Amino acid sequence: MVTLDTNVVLRIVYKDDPAQADLAVTSWRRAAKAGGVFLTETVLVELAWVLRAAAKFGRSDVAAALRHLCQSVDITVQNEAIVLAALERYEVGPADFSDYLILEEASAARALPVVTFDREFAQEPEVELALHG
Repeated sequence: MVTLDTNVVLRIVYKDDPAQADLAVTSWRRAAKAGGVFLTETVLVELAWVLRAAAKFGRSDVAAALRHLCQSVDITVQNEAIVLAALERYEVGPADFSDYLILEEASAARALPVVTFDREFAQEPEVELALHG
């Protein structure tokens, strides 16, 4: 199994640099033949952020891209059940994908609530705003 960095996966999804996209696809295919591709949670968080912030993908497009990756043949996703649950919440919620990943990890660890300064994230029932004073 081979782990691909965010910048390689980004080129496959976004195709903003055709030469690097071709190299990335070649790397992906080689990894698939060598036992599969491993995607870390960090790669998915970074990918979601770049697609939203730099590539200006909408929330549903980011979710679709991540879901497609997670469900692709020859892919193993770190903590897949947690990632997919976070992705479901991200699709319909107001917070960032990384926030929902934190929430799902906290839930799995039975470490709720999550305390934050992020008012959008705090709209979730298991999340609280940090108290002042």
